[in-house]
Amino acid sequence: MQTFDCQDLVATAAAGAEIINLLSYPCCVYVHGEMGAGKTTLCQSIIKAAGYSGTVTSPTYNLIHEYKVDAGVIYHMDLYRLNDPSELEFLALGDLWNENSLFLIEWPSQGDGYLRKADVDLTIECEDDSNQGSRKISISCIN
Repeated sequence: MQTFDCQDLVATAAAGAEIINLLSYPCCVYVHGEMGAGKTTLCQSIIKAAGYSGTVTSPTYNLIHEYKVDAGVIYHMDLYRLNDPSELEFLALGDLWNENSLFLIEWPSQGDGYLRKADVDLTIECEDDSNQGSRKISISCIN
């Protein structure tokens, strides 16, 4: 397991630039953390560090956004607003998975039973309840 100690969201974003170098395609990454911990900021920085030059937005209402980069395609998912895991059937996620796919999935527990098993777990833990201070990011390979 590798960890990054981040003093603020700027440092959290910088960690994303290092994390992309630890990932290889195909890969399914579960991103864990409390509300406001910086999951989306981290995912956005990973996508930017992978070479995406456009705007990277939160997929909170769309569930999934697709970003084409030189190494393949990154699918950024935020399942927080999912009412039932079975709703994922309509996204045909199996059709998106291939050797050039990288999935970044926030709130993966919302999709239990309908998601591919994680290859990597990213966990963000805030040092205080305000989510404004330092945080620790842990990355661990599962497979």
